[in-house]
Amino acid sequence: MTKKKIKNLISSIRRTHVKREYEKLVCISEKDKLDQFIEQNLKKILLHAYNHCPYYNQIFDQIGIIQDDQVNLSLFNEIPLLTKDIMRKHHSDLISDDVNTRESFSNSSGGSTGEPVRLIQDRQYLNWNQATFLYYYGEILGIDEPNVKKVIVWGSERDLFRGSIGLKGKFNNWYNNSIFLNSFKLAPNDIEKYLSIINNYKPYLIRGYAGSLYEISLFAERNHLEVFSPEVIVSAAETLHTDMREQIEKVFRKKVFNFYGSREVSCLAGECSHGALHSFQFWNYQELLDLNNNPVSFGEEGRVIVTNLFNYSMPLIRYEIGDMAVLGNTHCPCGNILPTYEKITGRITDHFVKKDGTIIHGEYFTHLFYFIDEIEKFQVIQEDYNLIRIEVVVNGELPVICQQDITEKIKLIMGLECEIIWDYVDEIPKTATGKYIYTQSLVRRD
Repeated sequence: MTKKKIKNLISSIRRTHVKREYEKLVCISEKDKLDQFIEQNLKKILLHAYNHCPYYNQIFDQIGIIQDDQVNLSLFNEIPLLTKDIMRKHHSDLISDDVNTRESFSNSSGGSTGEPVRLIQDRQYLNWNQATFLYYYGEILGIDEPNVKKVIVWGSERDLFRGSIGLKGKFNNWYNNSIFLNSFKLAPNDIEKYLSIINNYKPYLIRGYAGSLYEISLFAERNHLEVFSPEVIVSAAETLHTDMREQIEKVFRKKVFNFYGSREVSCLAGECSHGALHSFQFWNYQELLDLNNNPVSFGEEGRVIVTNLFNYSMPLIRYEIGDMAVLGNTHCPCGNILPTYEKITGRITDHFVKKDGTIIHGEYFTHLFYFIDEIEKFQVIQEDYNLIRIEVVVNGELPVICQQDITEKIKLIMGLECEIIWDYVDEIPKTATGKYIYTQSLVRRD
């Protein structure tokens, strides 16, 4: 039996529901239909949460959003935001009492900013998530993602512990025309090996962590190595800073498309050919709020608030995911009806905060370190309002004038009283899922 026949057989078994949901999404071709779809499914998840989750039952009764099994969406913005602290405190009360009927399973957030959040998801959630994923590649990028040759540069500590991806992983790679490259460890010999694999396999698509693609492109440029240019590059899982994008595009000679998602709710937004990030509102209904919980206007930055429409096992309603974004234009030249973000500016903890409440973008600090040949890796940590620690891995010796220049520019924005501590280290560890955190604030925001 040929590979194509095997794939068709498996697809007919395991992708029936995904295909059905995908076809529903493709049919949403007008804004009125999108609004109707969101409203219908928002009411369904709210009603389910009220009837099956003790936490929401109590909260919804307090604001009166549900009366006689009817949902009053005009009161939606009065639902208190769901935070990670609330999820930890009321975990069991957020789980639906019919969870055992839903092919549910446990998951968790990455925990890069503290204690991970435990989640319950299910088969319906997976089906809609996969349908959204296929929608992005098929309807926005115009790619038959399941069938094109691809290289996935992703992090997995489990594979390092095991020493391989295992038999199931090998089959999935074969079935999906994929080669998985573990970015948890990127030593020079690993990067050289990965570049050789990419050059020999000649993938149509390369998808990976923003930081890992950046590291690979830097290594290739410094060592004058040949790099195959795929048709499409998709950056995911980390904030794609402007300088990182430019470096990756220069080396791979192809535009980078930014994809935004999270462990808690998966797909959130994907970039189109015109540079806009289209938010997948039919899967994750998203709000962008300022510090006073009011909706932001076009061009303004706000906190991303998410309501997943299809996880009935553990509904996340008005969940403050911890990310910041800038609201984009309503109409995109690409023709897709989904609303847009102008850009994702990173996690709230990527940004620093002054004592007067002023928020300083994390990208201000990352820009100070780019294109300094002696600096291989860096991490900037705000330990207190007036205390910043900089960890750097250097190649050779960093000129004193460079350190002084960076210190002065940080003090310029954070205040002259801010103390800057430099630590020269041999390595900067990644998170458990293989990501680098370039900037991190440990200052608690009330």
